Amino acid sequence: MTVTPAADDESDRSLASGLDDDHGKRGMLQRAMSILSSFRPTDTSVSPTELAKRAGLSKATGHRIVKEMLELGFLERSNGGVRLGLRMFEIGQLVPRQRNLRRAALPLMHDLREAIRATVHLAVLDGTDVLYIDILGQSDELPSRIGGRLPSYATGVGKAMLAFAPLFIQEQVLEGEFLPYAPGTIRSRAELESELESARRWGVAYDREESTAGVVCAAAPILSLDGALLGGLSVSSRVGQMNLQQVAPAVHTAALTLGRMLAQEMAPRFGAAPIAEYDDNYARAPRGSAPGHEGYGEVYIHE
Repeated sequence: MTVTPAADDESDRSLASGLDDDHGKRGMLQRAMSILSSFRPTDTSVSPTELAKRAGLSKATGHRIVKEMLELGFLERSNGGVRLGLRMFEIGQLVPRQRNLRRAALPLMHDLREAIRATVHLAVLDGTDVLYIDILGQSDELPSRIGGRLPSYATGVGKAMLAFAPLFIQEQVLEGEFLPYAPGTIRSRAELESELESARRWGVAYDREESTAGVVCAAAPILSLDGALLGGLSVSSRVGQMNLQQVAPAVHTAALTLGRMLAQEMAPRFGAAPIAEYDDNYARAPRGSAPGHEGYGEVYIHE
């Protein structure tokens, strides 16, 4: 398949009159990101014209960006269209936060899966969304996927992380719209505030058919020793296959252990400084209030 820039003729400019890419409202990186973000989990191949349409770009601009991404390896040709290329995977593996968290978490995730016989998720909070960075599945064939995302209010691991997230992120969620994803999805601010308070008190949050019909989960936040949010762990299963209250202590313990393991990797060294000096906006729990971390001191990172 040959991908060539579409002619930037009068008809194309007319077609793009309602789009913002040709009017300087979005920079090149934003347009490129809109192309990459237009791929869907079920896509095996998408035409450049369809990608441009999904991204809200003119056909000429979309084709031009796709051509450059093919040359750079971010996209590759496939079955009459294009798909994400291996260069995207290669760069993604270099993200320090994801790489370090996954490496430390994998042994604990394996232990959880073997002990509970349920699917184990490792997630981080990306803005107000849950982003799944690793999943160890069971035979229950749950619909979650690595790289998938859901609103934090609609998942157990999302609520567990949101309870310890910066206050401005909590307010964004609490003041936003609660779209239904499943029969049990939270639908009001008061309900979510109650769930977050429970998560802060007990260190565990639950999903009772809130993100997917027929699926439940127990989740715990991964916290640094001073209460800063690092990520979240959850175990999920079909309704009736797992007792949430019985598995919650195991998830909580695994998350605590992982937080302490990560803290040891960030131990004080010459020239290091407390995390608090790097992020004044980070809303940590007061020292000693993070469940299970009572009595620990500051956590350090390297400059």
